[in-house]
Amino acid sequence: LDYGPESVTQANEAARAAGIADRVHFEQGDAERLPFPAGSFDAVICECAFCTFPNKAVAAAEFYRVLGGDGRIALSDLTRTGPLPPELESLIAWIACIADAQPLARYEAILQTAGFHLTGAERHDEALAELVRSVQGKLLAAELMVKLGKLDLPEVDFAQAKQIAKSAAAAVRQGKLGYGVVTAVC
Repeated sequence: LDYGPESVTQANEAARAAGIADRVHFEQGDAERLPFPAGSFDAVICECAFCTFPNKAVAAAEFYRVLGGDGRIALSDLTRTGPLPPELESLIAWIACIADAQPLARYEAILQTAGFHLTGAERHDEALAELVRSVQGKLLAAELMVKLGKLDLPEVDFAQAKQIAKSAAAAVRQGKLGYGVVTAVC
C-alpha cells in the first residue's frame, strides 16, 4: 500500500517485469483508512513511513484491525530525541521524514495503545548515519554535474540542501536523530 498513485503504478509494473505479479500486488490507499477487511493479513511491514502519518494512533489501530489473530508487525522509522535545529523542522525536513520523527519509546507506546504486544525494539542509528553520508555525497555529485553543465536542476537550492544534510549528520552524531525497528504481535 502506498499513498501515491504513481508509486503504486511503478511498483506493479516492476512486479510484472520481475515475473512476480501473481504473488504480489500494490494498491493506493491511506494508512489511516486501510482498504482491507479486518483480519486480512498475517503481517504488516511499515518501512520508514510511520513518521509521515498525520495520525499515527489511527494508523496503528488500522494495522491491528487488518491483522489476523497472531498477526505480526515490524515498524522501522526515523527516531528523534529532543528538539532539532530549525532547518530540520522545515517543509523539506517533513519531506525527508525528519520533522515528525518520534522517540523509539513513543512508537512502542503507540503500538501498545493500539493493542499490540511488543516483541522487540532495536536502534540502528548507524544505518541513518550511513544514509546521511550517502545523501551528502549525492548532493556534491549533483552540484558538480550542474556546474559542469551535465545536469540541469534549475530549482534546486544546493546550499539549503547541503545545510539540511549537514544539520542531519550533526543531529545523528549528537544522538538527536536515529533509526529504530519495533516488532510486535496482536
